[in-house]
Amino acid sequence: MLETNICQYYPHWFRRILDFQALCHTESQELRFLAAAMEQIHKNLFVQTMDEDTCAQWETILRIVRTPGEDLDFRRLRVLNRLSLRPPFTMIFLRERLDMIFGPGNYVVEMDYPSFTLCIEASVNDGRYFSEVSALLGIVKPCHIVYVSRPRIDGAMLLSERTSRVEITYNYIQGAWALGEKPFVSVLEQEVLKMETTPSIQPAFLSDTAAFAAQDPAAARVNGSIMIDRLTRTVSGNIGSVIYTVSRDQAKEITLVELLGRDGVVLASSQVYLPVIEETVSLRHSFQVKEGV
Repeated sequence: MLETNICQYYPHWFRRILDFQALCHTESQELRFLAAAMEQIHKNLFVQTMDEDTCAQWETILRIVRTPGEDLDFRRLRVLNRLSLRPPFTMIFLRERLDMIFGPGNYVVEMDYPSFTLCIEASVNDGRYFSEVSALLGIVKPCHIVYVSRPRIDGAMLLSERTSRVEITYNYIQGAWALGEKPFVSVLEQEVLKMETTPSIQPAFLSDTAAFAAQDPAAARVNGSIMIDRLTRTVSGNIGSVIYTVSRDQAKEITLVELLGRDGVVLASSQVYLPVIEETVSLRHSFQVKEGV
């Protein structure tokens, strides 16, 4: 740690002189600037802590064209990703890169070997990350494999069960009937036999609920005006999904996606940002049904 208090090194009789006090203040301030510059030089040795000027130099070296408005954290991540691209390239390597870009658990990789197709689904609402993945695969992906980007919108539904012993009271007897004054039957909970926090719902019920959630949407609406009624529904265990395709002719970028019921009511709405780079882009809405409170 660089010492910046210069006055302590002067004899006591000099410290009382105003000229020396002003000189000490100026020298101390310059030393603080020097200490900050030395610390930043040390930070610039690492991609995760480098400043904007150092990041810009690396972007020039790596021939990265920066888009206005990109924050420094994303630029650091992109530089780190490009610097770490060294063969051999495997699926394990690709998953490590996607963990760094999207975060663990925020994506799904599917490889269709007979069709030579690599599909990556990610639940990220920033199109810059998809662009970075496209640049990554342009380096590591074999030329005969087709890359398909599929954004994913995740949702979750919680189910819980409560079992109680109740007392049923009939409020009316024959000959004494005041219609509407009281309910015909009153149910009063006497004792809780099983709390909601105790697991009891079976996987089959969760799967059936997920299938219902996937069947309920009747159409999708993109950017508030583009209607899509061709929906593909899938169910895998306790996850129900709705998939549809948007072409580049319909939208150059996607900022809002909605699922509509049969009466036109909005069932789900998500703010996203996705530039439509390919001819078409497929979107997946996933509904995970699990037990919880």
